Amino acid sequence: MKRPYYIFSSGRLGRRQNTLLLERKTETQAPSADPVAPVAEPKVERLPFPVEQVESLYVFGEVDINTKLITFLAQNAIPVFFFDYYGNYTATLYPREPILSGRLRVEQVRHYLNKKCRLIIARAFVDAAVFNILRVLKYYATRTSGLAEEGILAAIEGIESERSTLADARDVPTLMGAEGRSRDLYYRAWPHILGSEAAAFPFDKRERRPPSNEINALISFGNALCYSGVLRQIYRTALDPTVSYLHEPGDRRFSLALDVSEVFKPLLVDRGIFRLIKNREITPRHFEERLGGVYLNESGRRRFVEHWDERMKATIKHRRLGRNVSYERLIRLECYRLVRHLSDPKNDPYKPFKMWW
Repeated sequence: MKRPYYIFSSGRLGRRQNTLLLERKTETQAPSADPVAPVAEPKVERLPFPVEQVESLYVFGEVDINTKLITFLAQNAIPVFFFDYYGNYTATLYPREPILSGRLRVEQVRHYLNKKCRLIIARAFVDAAVFNILRVLKYYATRTSGLAEEGILAAIEGIESERSTLADARDVPTLMGAEGRSRDLYYRAWPHILGSEAAAFPFDKRERRPPSNEINALISFGNALCYSGVLRQIYRTALDPTVSYLHEPGDRRFSLALDVSEVFKPLLVDRGIFRLIKNREITPRHFEERLGGVYLNESGRRRFVEHWDERMKATIKHRRLGRNVSYERLIRLECYRLVRHLSDPKNDPYKPFKMWW
């Protein structure tokens, strides 16, 4: 069974025969008392792992690679996602697409160029994102009382009002404006959701570059994982990740992954943040201040990734398929829904994922 591998150690990642090998330095040997003895070299730990088990690689440490490894990864269709010291997504080593469809790519571009077709897809993304935000708020509204409940219910009322305007939106900027105002209302309710933990994690607005506090750091890191996770599933389809509908296509980014991420961030990222904080699996000691911002330290990133990996493997009973599917599989199914819409929008219109629990 293939799965993602997360690399936090620094060292060299290479190919060893027909498998992968991570060489990382451990503690340095104790120096010799003899002044003419050779300088002690650090010990090197070699960690092999079968390439047949690797679905993708997430690199958080300083890892050296070479062209021999890149070719090997490409032959096995393994994408590699790179993150910098602060946990920011930086780049993807994207192998040649394993699944190609010229017809689908033509349809994907045609739906972008046609304003009406683009608006239909963009509206579906925003509507699903706002719907899932409301589901998260309603879940926690039933678990609070007093002023906290009132604050969450007020946010729900405001967001539902914004959602009611989506059907009348005549262009994508109007949709993004409604989505932005909905998120502002949503974030204002977070202190009510966090309850007693809100004092240790103050939060009043979203700030990205750099994250101004611990909550903003968690959102940024979680969104980066969600973006790369969605991109990983898009790669398993014939979709072109650079052609998008809600976010404007641009240079040096896979904007379709941004579109699809909007649908899943409330479920996968936000719910995860609440759980980690409420269970005190993430505390203020998991952060550090650097370059005028607040970031997760290595221990915090490891804990978040552990939760993320567990979450992606977890399963739910799919009410339409009638069987258990993982959260990771939900993202792939979302990509397939979009493929079907692009291929036959009249008979198979895009109906994005909406939480039913």
